[in-house]
Order: sequence, then structure tokens, then C-alpha cells
Amino acid sequence: MSSEMEDAIRMPISRRLLAVLSAALLAGAPAACGSSDAGGPAAGDGPGTAFRDRDLLVTAVCSPGANDGWLVSVDGWDPKTWRHESTAQFPVPAGVLATEQQAGAAPKVRSGLVALCTPDPRGPLGRSTRDGEGGAAAVRLIRSLFDRNFTKMAVVIRDGGSGAAHAGYVERGGRLTDLTATDAGFGSTPREQRAVLSPDGADVWFTYRADGAWKVGSRSAGGDHRLTQRSAGGVPDLPLFLVGEPVRALVAYNVVVSPDGRRYSGWAPADNNDDDVFAVPAGTAALTAATPKAADNGCAGAVGWLDGNTLLCPVGLDDNLAAVAVDAPGGTPRQPILPAGNRSNTGMVISPDGGQVVLLSAAGTEREYWITATGPGATPQRVDRTGELSALGARAIFVEWR
Repeated sequence: MSSEMEDAIRMPISRRLLAVLSAALLAGAPAACGSSDAGGPAAGDGPGTAFRDRDLLVTAVCSPGANDGWLVSVDGWDPKTWRHESTAQFPVPAGVLATEQQAGAAPKVRSGLVALCTPDPRGPLGRSTRDGEGGAAAVRLIRSLFDRNFTKMAVVIRDGGSGAAHAGYVERGGRLTDLTATDAGFGSTPREQRAVLSPDGADVWFTYRADGAWKVGSRSAGGDHRLTQRSAGGVPDLPLFLVGEPVRALVAYNVVVSPDGRRYSGWAPADNNDDDVFAVPAGTAALTAATPKAADNGCAGAVGWLDGNTLLCPVGLDDNLAAVAVDAPGGTPRQPILPAGNRSNTGMVISPDGGQVVLLSAAGTEREYWITATGPGATPQRVDRTGELSALGARAIFVEWR
């Protein structure tokens, strides 16, 4: 990477994104539903530290940080005006697992942060789907690292000497808390990975190796950080997602829960890499070949739900997108929403009303953001990267649309 590119990546996210995103929406992208006056900064003020619950698009980007570490910047944008509403920064120390190179060979340690920080010539959503961490799945892995208000970020701390892997979290400003380090004493070397944060920020959940099997556990962000076992037995070594209230864990690839919270789309290796629809379990559970299906949608790599019965899914050889009714009879025609072409497209986040989607589109080495309606015949609006943003490439990922 050239020094000019590195300097551009280190620029504040507000300077790199604001101008281009403003131009894209004002050029004609459909407006999001709802009000945009809930707690935003006054005219002339900079972005605030609060992430409001409505009318907000949230981006995350990982760039080189101090002392061989990384810097994760999270920013909120008004989807109507593209004003920079909110910001939070998480300096990541060098000992935190953040790249594929740090993960090591077998036994490999895994963290959702790797999906954000590992450089890839195909962009941050271009990693191999071998681990279920490419495409739209990476968006949800990254979002699950943070609490609702983006005050903490769950991390895995790697000790290269002992091979230990600890669960912990980083606060805004860079304070690192190693939750596992307080479990002192003679015993097995801890191997905790795939750390995620509860929405209220009170607990870090993770998978861990014990008694020859993978299990689900959690540690409180406060108190004595003691390990709480959350699964009765072994679970597959798959990504971890938190769902429901009270919160519980789902162990599967590409989990995305329906708006009513009753069903989820996801897959496990036994499902031949196709997503299916299942009932959200009452407690912590893993998706296996024995899990009964609630619907069979035949969708590989679902972007998300448009409503309680409809998923937005990749279709065709040109990576187009289409709405798929999960309860419709098999073989129902799917109407692509994007014009036919040779671009590779990855949906990232869907608006709360299901009417729009932000996607990352690739043609050769070019990476561009687009916003489009989710119905057939839509006209995508490109987010032009001009000025200072021209050197950004595709490093920022849209992780939530509230």
C-alpha cells in the first residue's frame, strides 16, 4: 500500500465520507421513512457521541492505529441529509486479534473483528465464505461486536506465547478489559473466541473449548468476570449471534432474525451452504442438521428481511438481488432488482421499512457504494467517491440502518 493511501485511510471518517454521501442521496436516492430530528447536533456543530434509535445509518471502518494496533471508527449518518450525526472511536491494541495473520494456523482463533480489519484486495466484504464470514454475513459479524449505543466493542485477546485466547472488550478511547485474565490458577490454557457483546453492553458472550468440546459462555463486563456456561453441551465451531429478550445465543452461519423475532434465516455446513428458515429457539442453541425447518427458501447469503415473510437474497450468476417469499411454493419466479450486468454486488443493510438497501458493487478492481430501492426495476444511485474520499476504496462497511 502506498504512503498516500495509508495517509488517506488514517483521515477522520467524517472528512472521507460526508461529501460523497451527501451528493449521492441528494442526487435522487429514495428517502428513508421517519423523522430525522431526534437528537441530532445543531447546525454548525460536529457529530455527537450518542447514536439515536431512529433515522440513522451506521458505518464502521478499520484503519492502522498507534503502536502496531488498529483504529475502529464508527459513525452515524442521517439518511435524508447525510449529516454526520454521531461518532465513536475504538483504538485497538496490538495484542487484540484483528487480522487473519494474527489468527494463526491450526488451531485457528476466530474473531468477528477480523472481518473488518483484515486487508483484502477484494474489499472488506470479499473474504472467503469458507468460514461463513464473507459478504452480508460479515456485516452482521461486525455489528455483533458492539452494544446498542456503540460504547464498547467485544474483542479476543491473543497471547502468542502461551497460545491462550481471552474474551474482553475495548471502550471508546481505547481502554482494554481482559475478562478472562481474572480466572487465575492451574488448568487448561483458555481458548475463548468469536466474542460478541450483549445489546446492553453488560456481558461478553463467546465460544470456548472445554472437556474436548466447544461450548457457549459469557463473562460480565462488571463484577468478577466469572465464566458462565450458557450451553448444556458441545456446539459446532461456528459464528455466534445473540438474539431475543432475554438474550440467548444462536450458533450458525449468517444468522438474520425476522422483524417479529420469531424466525431466523441461517445455515450450517450440513445445509450445503444454502440458508433456510428456522424458529428462534427459547434458549441458547446451535443450528444442526437435525434442526427442523420452518421454511425452505433456498437462499445462499441472505442480506436481510424486507418484512416478516420476505428475504432479500443474492440471485443469478451476476450477483443480482431479489425478494424471496420464504413461505411461497418452491420454484416461484424471483424478480431481480438490479439492472443486468457484470458487476459483483453485495447487499449490506436494509432500511427499517424494507424499501431500500445499501450495497457494495465491484467491477474489476473498482469498489463502489450504491443505494437502491428493493423492488424490481429500481434505478440504483451511486455514492460517488470524490475529492478526499477518492483514495478510500471500499474500507467502510455499513453495519446498521435504524
